[in-house]
This record gives sequence, structure tokens and C-alpha cells, in this order.
Amino acid sequence: MNKKPIIIIIILFIVTISGCTTKTTTNGTFGEKTLSLDAIKVSDNTTGNYSESNDTRYYVSGYINNENSIDALNVKIKVSTYDSQNNIVDVNDTPFLEPKNIPANGNSVFYARFSDPDKKIVRFSVEVIDAKSDYGI
Repeated sequence: MNKKPIIIIIILFIVTISGCTTKTTTNGTFGEKTLSLDAIKVSDNTTGNYSESNDTRYYVSGYINNENSIDALNVKIKVSTYDSQNNIVDVNDTPFLEPKNIPANGNSVFYARFSDPDKKIVRFSVEVIDAKSDYGI
């Protein structure tokens, strides 16, 4: 009895049910990792304070943590400041961020400066608005 046809049929069957021939929304690249913006987080120790040398300047500083398993490239954040009525006082969508490319499970330092001569700022928010991966995702 010839066993070659049976072995070939079994191998073909295993390949078809294993998913190795399925193309997904990842452009058919097997094992492609995706970047999640939700996994790029603002550290809990982010602070906002008026400058000691010039109390008309308000600074927000902290860390951005990349909890993805891949690098986050060209990370963009937005820092907004608010008054006591929750109205926006000012927005900085190009704060200092170094490095802009955050390695997997790494972090980056950021700060933003705001001019506030009337001392209206009482709180702030920091939001990650964009990042890319090596795969352009």
C-alpha cells in the first residue's frame, strides 16, 4: 500500500485548517503586530505648576509610557489647560517630547509651557493623539 498520497492529504488538511492560508485585515502579513494608542499612556505623576521665577508661566511636565510590544514612532500629544469653569484657557499640540519615538515598554519625557498672566489655569489634561508603528499602522 502506497502511503505517500495519504500523507500528502493529511498535510494539506492540516495547512487548510491551521489558518496559515487566511488573509486578514493586516494585509496578509502573518504575525504582524499592531500599535494601540490606548497602550500609550500619560504617567500618573504628571504635574502642572506655575514657574517659581515667573508666575505668569504655567508648566505641565511628565512622562508618556509606551506599553505596546512594539515601538511607537512619531508620537504626538496635546496638552490642554482649563479655568475654574472648565473652559479651555490654552492648548499646546506641539509640546516638547523626547524621544518622539518611544521604544516598546519604554517612556518619553514631555513638557509644555503656557503664558497665563491672569492666573486662570486651575487644571490640565494630556492626550495622546497619534503614533505610528514600523508597519505604518
